[in-house]
Amino acid sequence: MEANRSESQTHFIRKAIDRPNRPVLPSRHTTLENIVVIRKAECQRRWIFRCRLEREIPQVLDNNSRINIAILTINDNLNYGNRLQNYALQQILKEYGNVTTIRMLTHADSRFSYWKAILRDWKQRVKATAFRFGSRNQRLLSQRMRSGIAFTRKLVPDDSARLSQFRGLKSKEALDLVVIGSDQVWNYHWLDKGDLKLRLGMFEPKLRKISYAASIGVDDLSDSTAPIFENGLPGISHISVREDKAKELVQSVPNMDAEVVLDPTLMLTPEQWSQTFRGFVPEHDGYVLTYFLGKPSDEQETVMREYAESRGLRIRRIRDYSDPETYVAGPQDFVELFAKADYVFTDSYHACCFSLIFAKDFKVFNRSGFEGGKNMNSRMQTLMRLFDLSDTMGDNTAIDRIDHDAVLAKLQEYRELSHSWLTRAIANE
Repeated sequence: MEANRSESQTHFIRKAIDRPNRPVLPSRHTTLENIVVIRKAECQRRWIFRCRLEREIPQVLDNNSRINIAILTINDNLNYGNRLQNYALQQILKEYGNVTTIRMLTHADSRFSYWKAILRDWKQRVKATAFRFGSRNQRLLSQRMRSGIAFTRKLVPDDSARLSQFRGLKSKEALDLVVIGSDQVWNYHWLDKGDLKLRLGMFEPKLRKISYAASIGVDDLSDSTAPIFENGLPGISHISVREDKAKELVQSVPNMDAEVVLDPTLMLTPEQWSQTFRGFVPEHDGYVLTYFLGKPSDEQETVMREYAESRGLRIRRIRDYSDPETYVAGPQDFVELFAKADYVFTDSYHACCFSLIFAKDFKVFNRSGFEGGKNMNSRMQTLMRLFDLSDTMGDNTAIDRIDHDAVLAKLQEYRELSHSWLTRAIANE
């Protein structure tokens, strides 16, 4: 009897530890004593899992121990920074489990608006095809749209989980964790109150949520949205944000705190990013790269032109119809353009990120012709503070040079800190 009992207990211990995501079901061996053994084995399994996470080598977990993670972010096939931060966060989270991205349907609080939102998604795909036969600019936009759609479909698929006010969360797979971020997921200027609640994780209360490098993108919480943040933030077990201002706003909610971490794009190395390249930039192409979300002033244009001419370089302009060759770049081509540029002029946050990743000198001009430009620069100010590069921002015409060795040292330090925070958050410590 003693031998049989020992063999039975061994069976339950192995089952509880080796198959942690599957419940140990009653069988002919089940006794009160075995139930006690099962509980001890479960505790042992949790302890092993926790120790593995603390050693920050979650990749050693076998397939049965990996959790299902979903990213909740902005879904915008035409936004370079959005697509690339989504991809980067996915790659980081793959160390911990199986990862998908939730497709959130905004302004979908009724049956009619729900189907309208679905049709809106399809309309973009139809437009991307129809514009192939339109005007010159429409054809260029069509190619860029199709590149963005293809990038999402191949590299950051978002077709296995859907979220809306009307239907809530619908996922093909059972989820263990939702990671909210990165990008301006909590910018309430772009969301109605119902959608803001969803972005704050106010759905499926039993499903655990954390945020990674979430951004608010504003300087204060409005009277109408502050109560939503006060109700939503406590439901997120671990909160990290992308900029100092977002940390201040989270801390303005009673009993809440947040950690400032790196944007996901900065967490990947140049070698990891180069794996996405598809030969968009010709060999030996010498150029100055510009990427502006606002319109550069005449003085800024003069600085860029004189710099390029003095070095015998051409100017390649992202998101500018005057440069059709560059305008059609997809998200991975965007990264390749930064990797091979001689110098970068920009007013974009993610342009600065990729300049830092690929050790490119760059100049940040204050954004002009953009409403609320001061608010949009809050995340830029945090980035410059982290790397002691505040002098690169402004309207002066000086061409800045950067100590890339110092930047690389800080970047590696912040990567380790951000990765450590994420590991603890996923382990729910």
